Amino acid sequence: MDTEDNITGKRTYAGVPSIDYDETKNEKPWQRAIDMLAKKGTHLYEPVKSVPSPYIILVLGFYMLLGYCSQLVEDAMPSVISDKDIAVDDTSTFSEESARRYLDIILGNEPRVAGTKYHLQKTIDLKNLLDDVAARANIPVRTDWQFVSGDYFLEFKLPYVNLYQNLSNVVAVLEGNSGFNADGSTRESLLVNCHYDSVPFALGASDNGIYCAVMVETLVRLSRRKKKFKHNIVFLFNGAEENPLQASHGFLSHPWFKGVTNVINLDSGGVNGKAQLFQATDPRMLSAYKYTKWPTAQGAGQFLFSTGIIPSDTDFRIWRDFGHIQGIDLAFIKGGHVYHTRNDRTEFIKPGVIQCAGDMLLSVVTHLADDEQLATREPPSSIVYFDYMNVLLISYSNLMAILVDISVCLFAGLTILYYIWLVGFRLSSIQELLWAMCGRLLCVASGLIVVVACVILMVATTTQIRYLSQPWIIVAVYWVPYLIVASTVAQLFDSWRTKKTGLNRSIRAAQAATATRLLVLVALVALLSIPGTGNVRYVLTLPLVFMSLSALITLSALRYTRLAGWQHLSIEMLLSVPSVMFLYSLALRITSFLVPIMGRFPNGQPDYLIAAISCLFCVLSVIPVSGIELLFSRKRWWIMSGGLSIVCVILMFIPFSPYQDDGVAVQRHTWFHTEIVSYNRNGTAIERTSGVLITKWDANNIQSAKTALKNSGLNTKLSLSADCERDPFCNLPLLRPRLGEYLKDSLFLFMDPPHPFPHSLQMTNKSCVTDICILNFVMIGPPHNTLVFVPQPNATLYNWSFSSPLNESKKHRGRPVFIVTQSTATYSDSPEPLEFSLTFIVPAVLQSQSIVSISHAAHKIQHPEDQTQAFTRLIESAPKYFNIAPTICFKSNYEF
Repeated sequence: MDTEDNITGKRTYAGVPSIDYDETKNEKPWQRAIDMLAKKGTHLYEPVKSVPSPYIILVLGFYMLLGYCSQLVEDAMPSVISDKDIAVDDTSTFSEESARRYLDIILGNEPRVAGTKYHLQKTIDLKNLLDDVAARANIPVRTDWQFVSGDYFLEFKLPYVNLYQNLSNVVAVLEGNSGFNADGSTRESLLVNCHYDSVPFALGASDNGIYCAVMVETLVRLSRRKKKFKHNIVFLFNGAEENPLQASHGFLSHPWFKGVTNVINLDSGGVNGKAQLFQATDPRMLSAYKYTKWPTAQGAGQFLFSTGIIPSDTDFRIWRDFGHIQGIDLAFIKGGHVYHTRNDRTEFIKPGVIQCAGDMLLSVVTHLADDEQLATREPPSSIVYFDYMNVLLISYSNLMAILVDISVCLFAGLTILYYIWLVGFRLSSIQELLWAMCGRLLCVASGLIVVVACVILMVATTTQIRYLSQPWIIVAVYWVPYLIVASTVAQLFDSWRTKKTGLNRSIRAAQAATATRLLVLVALVALLSIPGTGNVRYVLTLPLVFMSLSALITLSALRYTRLAGWQHLSIEMLLSVPSVMFLYSLALRITSFLVPIMGRFPNGQPDYLIAAISCLFCVLSVIPVSGIELLFSRKRWWIMSGGLSIVCVILMFIPFSPYQDDGVAVQRHTWFHTEIVSYNRNGTAIERTSGVLITKWDANNIQSAKTALKNSGLNTKLSLSADCERDPFCNLPLLRPRLGEYLKDSLFLFMDPPHPFPHSLQMTNKSCVTDICILNFVMIGPPHNTLVFVPQPNATLYNWSFSSPLNESKKHRGRPVFIVTQSTATYSDSPEPLEFSLTFIVPAVLQSQSIVSISHAAHKIQHPEDQTQAFTRLIESAPKYFNIAPTICFKSNYEF
């Protein structure tokens, strides 16, 4: 018997009655039953034999096995269905084999960048494919190829005007009973959206070829029905999502959008796994999603997305903010390493992934298209939703969430009272429970402090984001160190309190579990006081329900039975399985999504973010088993914890590479071969620089480029600070405004200029009346251009010819900066010039001087044939793990 057991044996619980029946009492049977239920056994204060500490390895193995099982559930896919397994008139069965054929047609063998010749060719192929489906359909299917121009103000982190010309959308409508209006516009319709364009130098198999192929196969199956649905179904294959989000905005002006009441938006941030539903603004559509075989939806993902930590967006923003329609947003999130890289190819799509996505879409569309409730648009409505292990989808309103959470808090509170009653309603019992709470908090704080110290040391001495290529080290360097420290502090704290109280081992473990439930209850009550946290609270609510039910069982078992340490441990482990697996599932999804994002996260220190997320889920995952560590003997505890600590420390400093030459973990690079020319008011070039700009994409890519190119013979610009102080974007080319803030950390290599191509910005007219001056311009350039307007200090930009509202994007040295990105989204031999006007308020005495500075960045992307030999050799000299997206760019700075 351990020393602490001897101490326990010296004390008793004063006032704890026996369950032995008193024969002298004259009680009726029902009174005896109540008396038996109300009494507690004297065994509660008897010593409990501990579990030998080496067995903690088996416990860790058990929970690692649960993690493995959770991963298997997450990765489980349906069997692939072939065409031969489906009857011709079968309208309810999806075929992955058929969808893969459509995928090959949609993808082709080159990137489909909006504005390129190949993008146009694949647009034609897609239109022909839909026309063929329409020709074979039993129900009328109409198709259209929309060409549209427009602009809108996009509220990203750095907002700007997003302008598009000659944009392509390919649309098919499966006609329902709602039909069309006399003017050709649709009546009540369900919209299903994907995008078939891709980013430069990426084939885009997952982003977003898979879903476009799934939509074609869904249209094929539904078009073979003999009976129309109640509502039309609009299948939109938009041609410029990557620009970004231009094509969805363009479709808002199409007559077939008029009757749309709801949307299913389909996109991708990964390549495998089940598509995650991560945004929902219409509860009616969630009801249909519940019918799917593998519901995969976490409202916590919607909350995470709303924080802006995810450096991307989907067309759902356009449907919600500009189209004022609600719906659901789904995306692949697993395997995000391939997102926007050369590895986004069909060979990385695992069997069953397309089948799972197709089964889901076919089921949801079938239910929604016949739902009478969807005949009208509804305002956005927030809702709490989550799935349990891809088996059950639970959703309820925010009001119901408050009632549910309050009920769970009350239930948890009753289990806390049950524990206090069990050990005796005394001040000392409450005091010891409060001490136990302090002990639980001390364990968490100690574990977090040690992990933070380790992360600081690793960041200072190793390469960040090593988990990109070795994701398993997250467990080794974040989870396990936390567990070792937290459980060791728990043992030390328990040793101190045992000497003062003499409580036996099982009661101390139950007390720790009760203290944990009380802390979770307090946290849940705190969240209840914060509006809009419904999709965060359930992460605590569901485990607290399981923990409270487990507590009733465990405390009752302890009350009526004398349990050995190993028996108590077995019960706790068995009862923890439902809540632990739920939390593991949530941790696996969010971690597998966030880890690849760190490969395109240029802001700050990504290892700290991943460490914080990992520790958060580690804390959550051990909450259901909090206290079981006290059932173990402290004898040889230090040997076990010390051995594990040594292994973790070794793994912390092994120099794993974050990237792989032949794997999916590549390092993202965008290289601009550019010439930057500044002109005075007379149009004379006064400054000229040329070279290669390598922009910052992750924590390592600039240093990697410096190391890889140090023998290139090219001179490097040592500092960009002076340029960044003088010019809004360091006088460097700007393609995507959201990356503008990271240009200061870029690398610039001097090199001869790129091959020239037509680009210009000219002021065609200037007219001033009183203090109002109107300047007219014409811009000529390639399919992708960025304009930056900076009015002079005494001039105010008052109006412009763009339809977007006049909003500044940022300020630079106290002056407003306005950004307009422009694209010609469908290929043309001679892109149409952009004509626009700017209206300024300028004092008459200053109207002869410069009124505005305008920079024009003309980008030629996805044109390897136009690269200079020197630029091509530089790219070829880069390491294999570099994923380079090269762009040819001319940046011209003007004064008007």
